[in-house]
Amino acid sequence: MIKSIQSGAEILNYFTQEAPELGVTEAAKRIGLSKSAVSRILATLSQARLVSKNPVNQKYRLGPKVLELADIFLMGMGWRAIAIPHLKELRNKTDETVMIFILDGDHRVCLEIFESPHELRPVLNIGGRYPLHAGSAGKILLASLSEEERRKILTQAGMARITPNTITDLKEMEKQLTQIRKQGYAISRQERTNFMSSISAPIKDYSGKVIAAVCIDGPTFRFTNQNLKKFKELLLATTTKISREIGHETIRGYR
Repeated sequence: MIKSIQSGAEILNYFTQEAPELGVTEAAKRIGLSKSAVSRILATLSQARLVSKNPVNQKYRLGPKVLELADIFLMGMGWRAIAIPHLKELRNKTDETVMIFILDGDHRVCLEIFESPHELRPVLNIGGRYPLHAGSAGKILLASLSEEERRKILTQAGMARITPNTITDLKEMEKQLTQIRKQGYAISRQERTNFMSSISAPIKDYSGKVIAAVCIDGPTFRFTNQNLKKFKELLLATTTKISREIGHETIRGYR
């Protein structure tokens, strides 16, 4: 029974934004089980409404129960309701896209997006999973972890070169993370996506734990030194307000 539950959970993790449908043969090959065993697992998941079958191609997709669970998950994050008005205001003051990311295993997940009014803006998805080593929000979340946790994550996930500016050296990453903890914010220039830059800062709960990263993201040509200074001031003021309203009194780096 436990093995079947583990296999079912593993199959659910195979569904991604790039591959929203999954066939029995593909799932069996990836998980290393027989097609009959995978068919039984998928049938059980279908009964629980966690997956549903596409009648046209007979492949499976995530079912409506997943959306219900997602709503319950989001309802449990009461701080989101406090943060949203502040983040909308930050978007309005900067005219750039503002996002929230949270840590999820060895990746970061986009929880909220408030898009820039500009036609040229970053393209990300709510619920999308992105690497931790590339981008300012990922570095904020990495900087909040212990050295042991960081090394485990970066070893498991790797530090693939996504653009010429992606940090792929662990020592260089640790050097940047030390600076990020001191200054309380992180900057990325074309580390995950060419021609895009960002600046991020942490949201902290009542205990001082970093629970999310707020990110201002946009084309590099709009991230001039003058604009970056403005973005930093507005960002830190915003994350300070949110953190205080959910119980954290002060934000001074990560100390």
